[in-house]
Amino acid sequence: MVKSGFGKLTSLNEAIKILLANTSIKEMEPVKLEDALGRILAEDVIALIDVPHFDKSAMDGYAVISQDTFGTSNALPKTLRLIGSVLPGQVFEQKIISGECVEIATGAPLPDGVDAVLMVEYTERTNNHITIYKSVAPVENVIKIGADVKKGEKILNRGTTISPRHIGVLAAVGISYVKVFQKPKVAVLATGSEIIKQGEKLEKGKVYDVNSQTLSAGLKENNCEVIDFGFVSDEFEIIKNRIIEGIKKSDIVLLSGGSSLGASDLIIEVLNELGKILIHGIAVKPGKPTIIAKVKNKLVIGLPGHPMSCLSNFYIFILPVLRKMSGCCYEISGRYIEAVLTRKVASTIGRYEFLPVKIIQKENKIYAEPIMKGSSAITSITCASGFIEIDENTEVIEKGEKVKVRLF
Repeated sequence: MVKSGFGKLTSLNEAIKILLANTSIKEMEPVKLEDALGRILAEDVIALIDVPHFDKSAMDGYAVISQDTFGTSNALPKTLRLIGSVLPGQVFEQKIISGECVEIATGAPLPDGVDAVLMVEYTERTNNHITIYKSVAPVENVIKIGADVKKGEKILNRGTTISPRHIGVLAAVGISYVKVFQKPKVAVLATGSEIIKQGEKLEKGKVYDVNSQTLSAGLKENNCEVIDFGFVSDEFEIIKNRIIEGIKKSDIVLLSGGSSLGASDLIIEVLNELGKILIHGIAVKPGKPTIIAKVKNKLVIGLPGHPMSCLSNFYIFILPVLRKMSGCCYEISGRYIEAVLTRKVASTIGRYEFLPVKIIQKENKIYAEPIMKGSSAITSITCASGFIEIDENTEVIEKGEKVKVRLF
């Protein structure tokens, strides 16, 4: 079969726009708090209680009526009667009246009648009496009700990725379940008759499976449920049947290899038969042969077979889709650092290029060293700290120019 060329290439921005327009947000589900780490909140979280929900001591010392201490100093001490003690988790049942005090530990609730805590350092104890040498103001050394979180306050926003610190505040307000977006289910399939499994004998012409491994790892890192189909040979019916199976079991299917126009590149033919091709060919480097299709209302994305192209396009095109599906902000701003380019770089007019670079620090300056191994080399990206983006209208960036590096 004679294959036609790519035709007009789709721009980077248009490709991402088409991808996101064909991506739906997952439904929500409740999960236990202990299982919520890394999940995306599906709704705002409102505190149903004050934290703390009682006035408590911020210090070890004595709970007092502040007015009893006014005018006190080293030269003019006063004496209060000690009528008991209270520890965290306990409640002192008796109301305190003028002239009395209670020994109190950090975190213990204030007894009724008192309004301040005098630090133990400014006191002396003799049997059941406390001599005080310092005055305290009302509410001094007291943590008031709602000082940390107020009842009715929004404590977390919808779309928040739950981290250990978020688990802490959710636990503090007594939440045991949270509503989160379901994890995207992603089927991964590498194609190529040359691919073999790690551990098998490596013969001439064969290569170990790289892409299904790296894609699966990237998906797991981004909180997806991976359905790993491994790899298959370049056979039309086998590829077709695996894609059909992947569509049934997942929300999105990722393919690697076979997306170009060579004799063994069958993905475009298979997807033409199964569904609708939205894009074939994107004006980016690396990643020009990328295919975006819709099969039974689900996205099927064919990534290039070269390891660097495959993985870099995962970061560029797939992550925004996954983030939208997961319910969080899909505009990935990333972490950027400014660096000085170590060598002249030429680019292709009309194609948006993502060039991997390695960050090097010398003499208090940060440099970006281009990695020029090509898209077939997986070390192009594993050795990289990130990449610089070269727009489609730039032909040359000179050595010594400052560039923005998007870090992995």
